[in-house]
Amino acid sequence: MSSKENREQRLLLFFSKKQDYVTSEELANLLNVSKKTVYRLIKKINDESDGTLLLSEKGRGYKLDYEKYISQNRLRSTKTSHYTPAERRKRVMEELLLSSPKAKNVYDLYEEYYVGDSVISTDEQIISKELAEYDLVLARKNRTIAIIGKEANIRKAISDLIQLLNIIDIDELRSNKQLNFNNYDVLFVLDQLRMMEKQLNITIPYPYNVNIFSHLYILISRSRKVGTSIFAEKVAEVSDGQKEKDLILHHVAQETITNVENYLHEILSENEAYYLYQYLVSSRMEGKETIGTHVNFSSEVEQITRFYLDEMSTLLNTSTKNEAIFVDLGNHIKPMLNRLAHNIRVKNSLLTQIKMGYGQIYQQVTKVSQHVSEKYHFPEINEDENGFITLYFARIIESNQVPIKTIIMCTTGVGTSELLKVKVAKKFPELEIIAVVSTKDSKKLLRTYTDIELILTTVQLTNQVPITTLLVSAMFTADDQRRLQKKIEVIYEER
Repeated sequence: MSSKENREQRLLLFFSKKQDYVTSEELANLLNVSKKTVYRLIKKINDESDGTLLLSEKGRGYKLDYEKYISQNRLRSTKTSHYTPAERRKRVMEELLLSSPKAKNVYDLYEEYYVGDSVISTDEQIISKELAEYDLVLARKNRTIAIIGKEANIRKAISDLIQLLNIIDIDELRSNKQLNFNNYDVLFVLDQLRMMEKQLNITIPYPYNVNIFSHLYILISRSRKVGTSIFAEKVAEVSDGQKEKDLILHHVAQETITNVENYLHEILSENEAYYLYQYLVSSRMEGKETIGTHVNFSSEVEQITRFYLDEMSTLLNTSTKNEAIFVDLGNHIKPMLNRLAHNIRVKNSLLTQIKMGYGQIYQQVTKVSQHVSEKYHFPEINEDENGFITLYFARIIESNQVPIKTIIMCTTGVGTSELLKVKVAKKFPELEIIAVVSTKDSKKLLRTYTDIELILTTVQLTNQVPITTLLVSAMFTADDQRRLQKKIEVIYEER
């Protein structure tokens, strides 16, 4: 995706989260561009939409027409006849990777995209640059083209680039028509995934289930396209000690590969059981006491988990000393270390949202991860992993938030404000309503309640008070609730 496309996506993502008017100046600061660029981006988004997607109001700025945004996204997801240049290149690269090292006819590859030689030439240059990151080469010979390189690098590129890993809900794979799936293969691999869970008496949660699904689906696709003889590269053997430790995982991996061989009517390399074993041992598993619990934490896992908790506790200025938190994070760190050791990357489809919603925590986690890599001599911990770790600490912050001390105020201090108190308490348990008072007592309340953070009032206050104030109706409408939610978020951010 180009930087311009990325800016448009960031803008829409920001609006979908904000759901309120935002000034052009705020948007310029968000994207680190000029206000003139913001105007161009908004015009481009509206021009390419079916009607005005970003509404404008003088003095207030811009707001997303959320219902139209949702409906257009749904419509866009059903289209299969039109692709952006980035989508076209992604699909071409996917086909070449799955067929590697076999060459494909260039014009057959591009037949459905209706583009000329100059566009194809540009695509080749861009694809070559992406493949170079994996030590792969795009080889052009006359009218054919192929991707050449080591099998391990090809699989890594497929795992990173293929569209499969953008799925969040594994069950969506059954019905997603946008992806080029073989439905029989999908059902077979899903059955294998369920079988593995049943044999291990566990659940493999997202994103690890999608990762294992993708690995097996890619194996089947490549076996059909290029045969199994090319998968004979020698890999490291599992040590006897490791086999004994994870004997059940090794057995399940071997049985699953045998099922794949029967499905394909082909004999696969012995390497395949090893590959699948590494994916299993690098996945988080839930529901079985002997797998993935703190009982099985090595001293290294314990040290690194403690390191994250201690460092983040200092950076976030909050307590992380809790056995449940330690176990939960440790259960993520344990398979993460296996992924680092075996160069397995788990795609984080929520990464953009995580960066947007928990940007500060993500940056702090990234710093701590750099220290972990240096201290324990690990490869660099990638942004997908940092995104997952961020969610653990975001959850700690959310659960550790001190209630916001709140006063409800109206002209009399009784009646309507008591009704409002009941409604607010029901909808917003994070508010601690200290008192219900009348507006005439506003000066007195500042002296009595020195730690108040929020005043909800049904009348406009004539005197300025140095406390966050929100004017709401006594009926506490849906609009009042949305505005209050934003105030709460601001208060939490300012703490």
